[in-house]
Amino acid sequence: MSSIRSAIIKKLGNRREWEEWAEDVAEICKNQVDFIKDKLNNTENKELRYAFNDFKDQLSCSINGHKSNQDASQNDQDSIFVGNSLSDDEVIEMLSQHIVIKPVLDALFKGYAFTENNPIARALTDMLEKFDNNGLHKANKELEYFYNSVEMRMKNVKTLKERQTVIVDLFDRFFKVAFPKQQEKLGIVYTPIEVVDFINHSVNDILKQEFGQTFADPGVHILDPFTGTGTFITRLMQSEDLIPHDALPYKYFNELHAFELVPLAYYVASINMEAVYQDFFPNAPYAPNNITVLTDTFALHDEEIAPIFKDSIGKNTSRRKQVDSLDLRVIIGNPPYSVGQESANDDNKNDRYLGKNGVDTRIRDTYVSSAINLTNKNSLYDSYIKAFRWASDKLGDQGVIAFVTNAGWLDSAAANGMRKCLSEEFSSIYIYHLKGNARTSGEQRRREKDNVFGVGSRAPIAITILVKNQNAAEKGKIYLGCVDDYMTREEKLGQLAQLGSIKSAQLSEIVPDEHNDWLNQRRTDFAKFIPVDGKNNSGLVLFTIFSRGIGTSRDAWSYNSSQCVINNNLDTCINFYNEQVDAYKLDPVNYKQCNDKKRIAWASLNKSVLKGIYSSAFDNSHLAASMYRPFFKQFVYFDKFWVHETAQMPKLFPYSGAENLTIGVAGLGAKDFGCLMTNSITDLHVLDSQTQCLPRYVYTEAPKGGMIGEFKSVQPDEHGYVRSDGINPEAVKHFKDAYPEQADKVDVDAIFYYIYGVLHSPEYRSTYANNLQKELARIPRVATYEEFAAFEKAGRALAQLHVNYEAVKPYKGCTIEMADAPSYRVEKLAYGKIAGQKGDAAKDRSTIIYNNSITIKNIPLEAQEYVVNKKSALDWIVERCCVSTDKDSGIVNDFNDYAKEMGDEKYIFNLILRVITVSLETMKIVKSLPKLNIHPLDK
Repeated sequence: MSSIRSAIIKKLGNRREWEEWAEDVAEICKNQVDFIKDKLNNTENKELRYAFNDFKDQLSCSINGHKSNQDASQNDQDSIFVGNSLSDDEVIEMLSQHIVIKPVLDALFKGYAFTENNPIARALTDMLEKFDNNGLHKANKELEYFYNSVEMRMKNVKTLKERQTVIVDLFDRFFKVAFPKQQEKLGIVYTPIEVVDFINHSVNDILKQEFGQTFADPGVHILDPFTGTGTFITRLMQSEDLIPHDALPYKYFNELHAFELVPLAYYVASINMEAVYQDFFPNAPYAPNNITVLTDTFALHDEEIAPIFKDSIGKNTSRRKQVDSLDLRVIIGNPPYSVGQESANDDNKNDRYLGKNGVDTRIRDTYVSSAINLTNKNSLYDSYIKAFRWASDKLGDQGVIAFVTNAGWLDSAAANGMRKCLSEEFSSIYIYHLKGNARTSGEQRRREKDNVFGVGSRAPIAITILVKNQNAAEKGKIYLGCVDDYMTREEKLGQLAQLGSIKSAQLSEIVPDEHNDWLNQRRTDFAKFIPVDGKNNSGLVLFTIFSRGIGTSRDAWSYNSSQCVINNNLDTCINFYNEQVDAYKLDPVNYKQCNDKKRIAWASLNKSVLKGIYSSAFDNSHLAASMYRPFFKQFVYFDKFWVHETAQMPKLFPYSGAENLTIGVAGLGAKDFGCLMTNSITDLHVLDSQTQCLPRYVYTEAPKGGMIGEFKSVQPDEHGYVRSDGINPEAVKHFKDAYPEQADKVDVDAIFYYIYGVLHSPEYRSTYANNLQKELARIPRVATYEEFAAFEKAGRALAQLHVNYEAVKPYKGCTIEMADAPSYRVEKLAYGKIAGQKGDAAKDRSTIIYNNSITIKNIPLEAQEYVVNKKSALDWIVERCCVSTDKDSGIVNDFNDYAKEMGDEKYIFNLILRVITVSLETMKIVKSLPKLNIHPLDK
């Protein structure tokens, strides 16, 4: 069998094996890094260290626009450079990757004298020769079989397009496994050729239409600022209908330009372009291309900050400066997608670009400042948003930008300022929406279907073409087309290939509304209802304060089913953190943060270390019950120092046992609006897109000198707090005015439960779905008091079910198959299976396999109708009630411990049956809600 497999590999190469080899490459690179560090840290190698520092300075100037900051402390994490200097570790990683990647390039492009002529490759090789060659180049022999497999697959490639496909496929699969940290930080996803060709031909058609030019015309400078493996430029070169062969030499040597930050991709792009040109002109003498530049696209390269060196790195620097001085006509490509690191332990933050003209500063001064009611600006600093801002500034007065990106900006509430700026800055905008949003659910998820990047992205994707024409008769014209619903990846790519260009697509014109919405525009009557939001709305509002759910940024440590486990975990974390404070105080210059994920989860604590702030010891009084996910409680260590984002929650639950009710609502951007009332601290992710909690009560700490003002006659509770209504008195009057004859019945409690009833109305949710995605809820007054009372009654009944779900009667209609001496311990709940089906369709939701001794059958499928945060309430129970181990910290969270804390071995078993009751009863109430007749005062 192995001989047959070997023969197949020799004939075709093995794509799966590329991923397997990538793991070996990652390990070998790590060994090379250790080898280089040992050499540099050896005090006897002073000349080597001097040469390395000089090399690092030159490389940093060339790539980022300024020298590396040798003396920077970790206080400089938010440094106001126009670029971001290279660290020792980054340069060492480049060197280690260069060792193992060179033979891959030789295999992919046999016969090209690339590494001897490319300025960056030559510079890295020269630096490596200063180390021990034998120790460093041992990797070549260890990976010889992998190099051979790449070479063998290339032997079967017959056309230029096939070679592009192999290159993209290899590096898409290989890169994310071999170098995951860079892939995560830079959001590296390589572009399907059908998308590339569609964009290239679309831009050419628009150049003709708008400027009477084509790609081939002299003076049309083209830049791909995030070139990856160079597919956009190489496909442009290979398309004779875009650049005829007789025009290619001039274009190749003078007017094609590409930037790339990752050395591996830069190498491939450079040699890829050279190989394509050489294939067209085989008799031309070999010459390294002047197209690709190893550089941080977003960095500003100031003449005074980044001098041009005379060595090989200087060639790279001078190319960047030359492109910066050009009048670009086309900017084209696939920008990186990355909003930031998932964990502070990753030490992999997105770079920032501040200073006067830095792209982050420009975003602040344009997209952010133009936004309406912006509540979460972080998403506007995603790498692909930076790309739009950077390219818009770079283009000048006339030209075209064409990017394939995450499509979230088209419809997100946060990006309304960005949309406004684009419509003002460009004469026309063309969008072709490729759908593929994997973060939707139900029928919408089925309509979105596959992503054109496959598993490389879960975000919706769109091709955007921005046209800046100073002579255009009209400005800000927006045109939208999209692929059909329910299409597979292959069908979407096929549709792009069939269309060929945006000019062949069926487009409709978009007219932005007053909110700068382009898609899913809001209903205007929604603005007449009273808002719940007292932060971003002036005048009459329901709640003066409300709170976002808490975000610990260290859930495995801060949440658990066992109070004892949290105690042990936080003891470990606090002690280690305080040791780090000691280490910093002892030697702040050489202090380096330890990112051992089994000892600490950093989040924002690194800044506290650098301020020398110690954490107090673990305090059991900070332990509190919390709603972690719908109908799934956990204990949380609610200490401001150890909870990354407490928001206003301390005013709602200031101490363990504080009594309150909150209506949690889905935050801005939620695709599926939902709400859930709880009586405990609520996690940020209970509901979609950052849960917002509307409180029945607000707690105020009593001043030491006694209460003053309106609270003067109120006695503080035993903890020193005074509790007041969360709903404004003016809002109470607002509702009383609608029902003057029953005004005495319209009090704070009635309004609070009325709100909960209205938020469950299917008519309300569907009618105002677009509004609820882009702004927090507003509450209408219904036409009559009788309808008000019906919604209030429903809200009270729903609250009783949802808040007290642990006490409702377990559902009696199921069939329980149970062994004689059953165990109520759970390892992992699971639905039954339907024969012949796969994936979600294979789940028999009428059956839950509890464990080896208990099976619950005949669960009514109607229970699945009650959906909270994209899943049924029962799905949440099946998913969460288990024993899990956090892969980073090794911490075990055993939900059986929660049952022990409750003193009930049957807690999980009964929780399933209770949530079935909750789900069925909730849907009965929801389906019986009255029609949403709006009061004349709100029309």
